Amino acid sequence: MALKSNHLMRTTLSVTLVIFVSKAIGFIREMIMAYYFGRDCITDAYNSAYSLFYLPVLLFSSCVTSTLVPLYIRRENELGPEGAHRFASNTLNLFATFSLLISLFMMLFAGPLVHIVYPGFSEEAHDLTVTLSRIMFPALVFFVAAIVLSTVLNAQEHYLAAQLTGLPLSFALITAAVLFSGTVGIRAQAWGVLAAGILQIVILLPALRHDFCYYPTFNLHDKHFRRLMTLAVPSVLSMAVNELNHMIDRMLASTLNAGDISSMTYAFKLIMFMTGVLVVPLTTISFSKMSKQAANKNVSALIPQVRRSIALLAFVILPVVCIAGVCSEQVIRLAYGRGRFDEESVRLTGQVFLFYVIGVPFYSMRDLMNRVYHSMENTKTPMIIACISMALNIVLNLILRGVMGVNGLAFATSVAALIGCILLARGITQRIGRVFNRKFVLELAKIAFSSALALVASLCMSRLLPDWRGTLPVIGWLILVALPGAVVYILSCLALNVKQCGRILSILKRS
Repeated sequence: MALKSNHLMRTTLSVTLVIFVSKAIGFIREMIMAYYFGRDCITDAYNSAYSLFYLPVLLFSSCVTSTLVPLYIRRENELGPEGAHRFASNTLNLFATFSLLISLFMMLFAGPLVHIVYPGFSEEAHDLTVTLSRIMFPALVFFVAAIVLSTVLNAQEHYLAAQLTGLPLSFALITAAVLFSGTVGIRAQAWGVLAAGILQIVILLPALRHDFCYYPTFNLHDKHFRRLMTLAVPSVLSMAVNELNHMIDRMLASTLNAGDISSMTYAFKLIMFMTGVLVVPLTTISFSKMSKQAANKNVSALIPQVRRSIALLAFVILPVVCIAGVCSEQVIRLAYGRGRFDEESVRLTGQVFLFYVIGVPFYSMRDLMNRVYHSMENTKTPMIIACISMALNIVLNLILRGVMGVNGLAFATSVAALIGCILLARGITQRIGRVFNRKFVLELAKIAFSSALALVASLCMSRLLPDWRGTLPVIGWLILVALPGAVVYILSCLALNVKQCGRILSILKRS
């Protein structure tokens, strides 16, 4: 078991490094966009248009990534590599066609869609959102094709190439902002999204040449594809709950103050950066491994795999969240506090970020536990729990919006994620056995206690330091506040004999 845990950690660390580089460049992209475009009704229009475009991308991604991996592995076991490639090719062709039809529909009805989703927009903001949306929508076909091909590579445990698809979006949007924002304004970003879709396919071609054989099949009645669609319909909602909740938040924020949508979007993108670097590598790798065990009906091996994944996720994410909560305003100042993004924008966005970051452990655990269900080809249960979570989020939004404003919308999302996480954990225990036994809960409690100590250490240091301004002083402030928390966390984990800490140190010594 120790060897499997170490292998999981080594693979996760390698993928994390690639994703970190990709996300770091994406982070620079957001800094550049904040510098050139700031936080106003124009950026509200762009962020809203991108949200409309990204929603079907997210739905297709949730459909494909949650169902294609276990079905591809099963086809490969039953029919060999050729059968698996034919199945994947048919899926690629059909989803590309579906996405083309959807993009045409959304281009045609962009005006009514924007009016329904963002009823609080002025006429100027509405028209600009419609224009930007229509530029982006044709990119949907390329984004969806890249999702299918990346998922095939993940199913084959070739994770690194699939994670490079985040680079084209950053490259295209940075280029558009720097070179064309002065002439065509925010429209340059929309054209950058379209260019990024094409570049995603280009960057995958070298890996696919060795690992995937394309077949021009187009069979809507293929029983394997029909099984995928049967599983996909409920899985779409369960995997897309984060973005759907965020879209609901933005809809309600459109009736609040100008710039609130941008504050939520900038804060949420940092949250996605955190989860992308710290959570996505583990969930991606664990899902492939759990799918293989579930395909072989190996439930006895599935339970320790789930425990390893949850424990490693908690070990990584909890201290980061605690320290990030202490540093919330300075994190926003470092990320966006320059150009047209003034101090008032920093303060407001920092508050939103704090209420979002509270929920990061629950978003992360929820996504991982959704993968456990999907590896067993059970997508109905996560869908039901996602519906409960979204309904709760809407109720809390309506209550907290009047009390806390835009901060209440972020906090409602975090609370709803906690409830969904609890329901998923309970269901997993009922289906595969007692995952959360006394010994495992004790291990999680050690991690939580060590994280609490890290929170206290960073909080005390933050109270001792003045509120520094400027890029280099802010970096120094963050280091001085985060470092004591990190040291206390590691020392506490070692003193309490937290297994994940020892395994990571062992891997670092070998390398």
